Amino acid sequence: MQPTLRSLALLALGFGLLLLQSMLGSVVPLHPFAPNLLLPIVLFLGVAPDVHLLRGAVLAFVLGYLLDLFSGNRMSLHTFICVATFMLARGAGLRLFLRGPGFQVALTFVVALVAGGAMMALRAIFSRPAPFPAGTAAETAIALGAPAVATALTAPLVFAATTKIDQSVGTKREESTA
Repeated sequence: MQPTLRSLALLALGFGLLLLQSMLGSVVPLHPFAPNLLLPIVLFLGVAPDVHLLRGAVLAFVLGYLLDLFSGNRMSLHTFICVATFMLARGAGLRLFLRGPGFQVALTFVVALVAGGAMMALRAIFSRPAPFPAGTAAETAIALGAPAVATALTAPLVFAATTKIDQSVGTKREESTA
């Protein structure tokens, strides 16, 4: 029951973050600095030692699907990128990721850059009309770098919320079994 509660709490956190971002985006224009607030949750799932591979992959899939629904992306790119990010984080086994905010920001920035590049490449492959603005290299760098910076700067807050959810559900389980 306890992994189910954790999963539901993490999905509720992801949904709440997407709602918050969409509400904030209607008041303050976030483009091109719109962060991917679900990426730190997916990274947390990938490096957490007690998250089973199947559970983490399903959660990454559902979180990516929610992001696709919120962004109106019909190609399911966010779903694919979230699951691939989870698998890569799990394969790399970066236990140091949970050590401090500086490392969290740096690694989230790198992963956000790679995910943005993968998103652009997949759009270039699978989209018929101009998949991204055919502009200069500087415009492409801004299109990749701005969301990565925004995601990296918000990562410690998302990790703190994810860790708090993980610890609070874990504490309730220990108290109920004692």
